Amino acid sequence: MQVVDPGHEYLLDSLDGGEPVRLVFVKRAGPRYPGNADAHPGTTMQEVLRALIERATYVNAQIPCAETGAAIPLLKAAILLFEQRAARCHGRQLALPLSDIVYGPVCVRCGHAGCDGLCRTHHQLRGRE
Repeated sequence: MQVVDPGHEYLLDSLDGGEPVRLVFVKRAGPRYPGNADAHPGTTMQEVLRALIERATYVNAQIPCAETGAAIPLLKAAILLFEQRAARCHGRQLALPLSDIVYGPVCVRCGHAGCDGLCRTHHQLRGRE
């Protein structure tokens, strides 16, 4: 793994001769984002964790493994903790079941589960497939 832009952009090693995979997290600028001089679109840690849950579930169905099976609820717990932090920082309660936090819709503006629409204007939800 190579850090391109600390906290925001990484090149991940790729196996079997592939080129490095670029992982880009959303970067916002302004008073609420100290140290960020510029901004760009990207994903969130929660979205990466959701992808890891799907991947772990897939490979565990191929070859069941106690360690992988134990890791899946821990990945879900990490999403819950990040979403609880976001709710606290936005001054709201997170009153959703874990399955909705992991698999339910998230706000297209802030990317958080359980957003009440006050995060940004033009609130919309992005559904999960």
